[in-house]
Amino acid sequence: MATTTVTAKDTSRAMEDIIDRLGEDAVILSTNQKNGKVEMTATNDTSSIPPKRLKPSQQFSKIFESRMLNEQISGGSDNTLELTQAVNQSDGASSSQLSAVRSELKEIKNMLSGVVVTEPQNLNDKVASSTALKLRQAGFSSKIVNILDQSILNKDYENARVSFLRSLAKRLVPNDIQNLNQSKIYYVIGSSGSGRTTLSAKIAAYFAERSESKNIDEVCLAEFDKGEGVISEDLRSYSRLLNLKTCLIKSKQAPTLNESNKKMIIDVSLDIEESYENIRNSRKLFGNNKIAVILCLPGGSSNKLINTLWSNAKDLNPTIALTKLDECEMGPEEFSNLAENNAKISIITGTDGIVGTVAIASENVMTQYLKENC
Repeated sequence: MATTTVTAKDTSRAMEDIIDRLGEDAVILSTNQKNGKVEMTATNDTSSIPPKRLKPSQQFSKIFESRMLNEQISGGSDNTLELTQAVNQSDGASSSQLSAVRSELKEIKNMLSGVVVTEPQNLNDKVASSTALKLRQAGFSSKIVNILDQSILNKDYENARVSFLRSLAKRLVPNDIQNLNQSKIYYVIGSSGSGRTTLSAKIAAYFAERSESKNIDEVCLAEFDKGEGVISEDLRSYSRLLNLKTCLIKSKQAPTLNESNKKMIIDVSLDIEESYENIRNSRKLFGNNKIAVILCLPGGSSNKLINTLWSNAKDLNPTIALTKLDECEMGPEEFSNLAENNAKISIITGTDGIVGTVAIASENVMTQYLKENC
């Protein structure tokens, strides 16, 4: 019979050391925190001590599997108190032990949030069938699944999935999406090849269709003057196709609207830095609610590209237009990234046509797109 004291980084390691030295019938006499480490004293002389058997490989793993893992992966709430009571009942643990266990559980929860399961067939049935795990396997980030976990509680998978996608859609679209129609000037920004010029024409067509007077002067397609004094061939072709006016804007001056001009859509071919001053001047002149900045994000964009574009443009408070979706879709990883960045999607488009090809991204429209593509 022997009594020993071990010092370890955490409770689980201390328990392992105790078992290695004294066997699984060891009884914990005391557990203390000392200099940031766990100091545990135990004995295998049980003749004069009420039994408090230390079998972490059996007792603790059962508690973990049945409560912690099942609840956390299924999107449940924090069950630390319940776990504490379970440990207390099974081991008669001291308050210092329980404190250490709470710390361990918190650490485990953080680790689980980033787990990627590669062999789900080996998981406990309840865990493998959990909604949160399936959403993670589909490609949604652990962060966004955790943020929206209330949407999947107490539902079967199909209903939980639809509820989750609707919550994600609500997070992705602006609360004031209908105010997009009230703006006067629309700056369409984006990298070369993002579908920026085509989107400018589509937005112009969208508003021209909705014009009550059908006056061609009400909607104007514009771009910045690069010193040549002429409109680009692409924009001129679109204006002829749509029977709309075109105009050139000085890069450092706010655009002017004639009485007949109700909407101006600007294809911004300048880089973001050069556009800042013009957009700021326009907001001072017309007010923030009359100026809309729309960032083109083509389908198939990587998370790295999304982060770069958003980082460069976010100070302009833009909304996002998803473009070229007929060429390549956006998936769970990309939508998770956009949601984590608090980016807002205002327009969805994905065909070569110009007229009638813009969808304003309401909650319902966004939910439907997510259901079909995620």
